[in-house]
Amino acid sequence: MERKIAVCHYLLILAPSFNDLSMKKTQILTVLALSATLLAACTGKTTDPASGVDSTATDASLVTEKDTMTYGTSCEFGMSTFTLVTDAGDTLYLTRDAADGSMAQIYGDIDEDQRYAITTRDGGDALGTAINLTQLDKFVKDYKLLNGRIILATDSTTDTLNFVQMDNEGVTFARENGETFRMTQTEEPQKD
Repeated sequence: MERKIAVCHYLLILAPSFNDLSMKKTQILTVLALSATLLAACTGKTTDPASGVDSTATDASLVTEKDTMTYGTSCEFGMSTFTLVTDAGDTLYLTRDAADGSMAQIYGDIDEDQRYAITTRDGGDALGTAINLTQLDKFVKDYKLLNGRIILATDSTTDTLNFVQMDNEGVTFARENGETFRMTQTEEPQKD
């Protein structure tokens, strides 16, 4: 019996006053509303890490993601500059190093009169990524670029890959799981 009285005594102490109860109800409702929003945002899609293929590569997020790359033809270079005449006819004079001191990621050779896809940073003053499309076309025929990544379509899958390196011999890509592939003169990917 003493034990029940003690439990009731603690419950009375822990029970909030009416004003505190209203405040707690508001907090609980807010937490429930946020939780419901987060649960509704979940898509339930999963990736099978054993397969090595990103099963979400054709996810709607890639389709709706806006490509921020600028396409054009290179025109002149300096030791730390990159100039591109865009497809729209604008001329961009960019530095290869950013304000934070980091260098641009350049995939392929830097040559005049070549087609490039680029991203910029530092408010459009510095080169972020440059991909030599003229050189890439030697190694890959059917592709799409999206914000510095390449999307390759095979018979039944679509793979979104990151660039690792490109030179006169071929181009190397990496999946999100770290697996790399090298392509040479328009052939199928080879595991490194």
